[in-house]
Amino acid sequence: MTNVEVRVRSSYSALSPTCQKAADYLLAHTRELYSIPIAELARQSGVSSAAWVRLCKEIGYTVLKDMRQQLYLQYSAEPQVEVDPTVHFSDLREGKSAQEILQNVTAASLQALQRTSKLMDPAAYQTASDWLLQSKSIKLFGMGASGLVASDLCDKLLRIGKNAIFNFNSHVQLSYSATLTKDDTAVFISNTGKTQEILQALEAVQASGCHTIGITHYSKSPLSAGCKLLLYTSSKEVYVRSGAMSSRLAQLMVVDALFTVLASQDYAAIQGTLESSYQICMSHRVDHR
Repeated sequence: MTNVEVRVRSSYSALSPTCQKAADYLLAHTRELYSIPIAELARQSGVSSAAWVRLCKEIGYTVLKDMRQQLYLQYSAEPQVEVDPTVHFSDLREGKSAQEILQNVTAASLQALQRTSKLMDPAAYQTASDWLLQSKSIKLFGMGASGLVASDLCDKLLRIGKNAIFNFNSHVQLSYSATLTKDDTAVFISNTGKTQEILQALEAVQASGCHTIGITHYSKSPLSAGCKLLLYTSSKEVYVRSGAMSSRLAQLMVVDALFTVLASQDYAAIQGTLESSYQICMSHRVDHR
């Protein structure tokens, strides 16, 4: 699956009916799309040329030519291994065998990682790394499963000597959102980008002038609209009973990538801190013989 397809699928539910019709045609004819003139594209898909232009803008491309170029480049590259598209993704239900469950969970996890990798923008990760390195303090925000990811990033930052803060309590998060300054960075993690507590904290930090980084699903949301920099994830998630699973893995992948970029960029300065934190943790392991 190309990153164009990932963007379309991730944004699909937020598109207008006309753009969805264009998106349906795109997903069904991706390999031929970059060679069809726009007038013919409009005729075959049953929507106007303007609708195609709107679709391109909705998924992050300035003009149709940019989207076509991306499709051409990706189909010209070596083919990538994809998850079996026939695998059925669903929420928890009665009667599934252990083998079927294991296959579905594995496929969903792999697909989330593949989709997210296609949305990774090196320039965005470099900017995020620069901000974190230059910040006097880093405040992290996340609820539920996203809170686990925020906690993981906080632990990583502390290991290399960064002044990072995270607390699972939403009231505490709101409290430290009021302490940010223009020299700090706030990192907001939310798959939907619509979590009320996170949006309240985002609103609270706006007046400070601090850097704001959002780690969220590729789609329009209040969080993506309010953050200065976005690191996107993409996963096919169900929310009825089982809770976030593949979205959490996608978020962890983003956090791991961000931390690795940061650590590599400042490796000479943090090498000693990394070694010290590693050694003190190793001292608490049992030597089992």
